[in-house]
Amino acid sequence: MKISELSQTTQVPVPTIKFYIREGLLPAGERTARNQADYGQSHVERLALIRALREAAALPIETIANVLRAADAAKEHFIIAAIDALERPHQVAVEISPALQRSAEQALLALAKRRNWQVKPEDVSLRDAARALAVAKLSFTPESEERALDVYADSVERLAHYEIPADWAPADSPDAALRYAVVGTVLFEPFILALRRMAHVARTRQLSQAETKATAPRATKGKPR
Repeated sequence: MKISELSQTTQVPVPTIKFYIREGLLPAGERTARNQADYGQSHVERLALIRALREAAALPIETIANVLRAADAAKEHFIIAAIDALERPHQVAVEISPALQRSAEQALLALAKRRNWQVKPEDVSLRDAARALAVAKLSFTPESEERALDVYADSVERLAHYEIPADWAPADSPDAALRYAVVGTVLFEPFILALRRMAHVARTRQLSQAETKATAPRATKGKPR
């Protein structure tokens, strides 16, 4: 199809399509003449992906470009590359010593080994998790760190198995897989954190009510003298 037909099919203006091509978000069409190119279904799918990242996930163009370039360059593990290219969630701005960072990384690698997680030392996700753990350890260190890590790992492992089922085949439709993975990451990470806070509030009230009942004076039986 011509670029005008691509625009009509996707509801993306022609100037915007040309901008995406210049910025590397969208592959150029197959040249058919000096000023003409042919576009196919892959362009329709990529434009749908860009639109989802812009409208559903509200990502800026620069971030979308980084995500798509990383995915296109990685080819085999393009989902991992795309998620790694996302802007990291805000973390507490404190100075972490290299020794503490290494200690946290080793603890997480040991966790991954215990649980048979396929984690590599160079993974961005490991680096980010290690920094978050190192920051937490500055103020809060449980009596049994290994046990605490396994408790958290139980929860996120269940999420991973639910969100990425065994029959998921991203290579069959790469752009659809990218949309699912990236939009899901952007939208659901804040939801998961907010839901955790809800659970903390509910748990606090539950324990508070239980304590109130336990300490309340019991009514005496029989008639008063």
